[in-house]
Amino acid sequence: MIRIIVDSTCEGPLEVMNHPAVVVIPLSVVFGQIVLRDGVDITREEFWQRLPNSDPLPTTSQAVPSDFIGLLKQFTDAGDEVIILTISAKLSGTYSSAVVAAESQAGWPVSVVDSQSVSIGLGLMLQEAVARVDAGASRAEIVAKLTRMREEIRIIFVLETLEYLQRGGRIGKAQAFVGTLLKFKPLLAIMEGEVVPVARVRSRAKALSAVQETLLAQIPQRGPQVRLALTQALALSEATTVGALLAASFETSHMFMASLGPALGVHVGPGAIGVAVYAGD
Repeated sequence: MIRIIVDSTCEGPLEVMNHPAVVVIPLSVVFGQIVLRDGVDITREEFWQRLPNSDPLPTTSQAVPSDFIGLLKQFTDAGDEVIILTISAKLSGTYSSAVVAAESQAGWPVSVVDSQSVSIGLGLMLQEAVARVDAGASRAEIVAKLTRMREEIRIIFVLETLEYLQRGGRIGKAQAFVGTLLKFKPLLAIMEGEVVPVARVRSRAKALSAVQETLLAQIPQRGPQVRLALTQALALSEATTVGALLAASFETSHMFMASLGPALGVHVGPGAIGVAVYAGD
């Protein structure tokens, strides 16, 4: 059997996240001296209730090699092969930890893939990997597909503020927007594994429209092979509306909705909405 290990920044459909082949390694969120594992010691609901009153803001902690090694030994001892699919190496040291773990034992049948993505982009890749596991594909075939796929996924997101991203140190090239956004909403993307600026829009409504216009321009394909994914932080109604409009425009029903968890919520704050699109085969 092929096992797939992802980290807790991955946000996919429940049936995929709960698939027997899938295991989630939790990253941690740190409130002062209290370290809480994402999805284990703190739920999404508890995190969003706690965040507004947190001073200073919480931080996050990456997965470490020991988080992976026990699972790798368990799976390989049972005769399984393993694919580890992580958040972008430019956004977290989790990828490096996974590589160290995979190389800790010579001959382990383990592949580590840098998704160059995060959240629902990572979720779309996991969805594809699980489908191929179920179809009987080999580890090499799945890794090759994921490596191609990561170049084709487009992710754009709207934030209420850049404060969380800046203070968390994950702002990347979007630093160019800092200081100019008192009257604007930032439109950002993940490109080549890092956060990049897309546009500054004067209202949230215009920002959400710009998300749709940008994605429709970037991806010309239309039809049921197109896959959509959305995530949101306390903005379910708006995200649902955006998703319905995009599904109609892309002429597809293949879409899932997720909610942002602690490991990412720390860096984007409430009100964030993200959209990922994969044109399909």
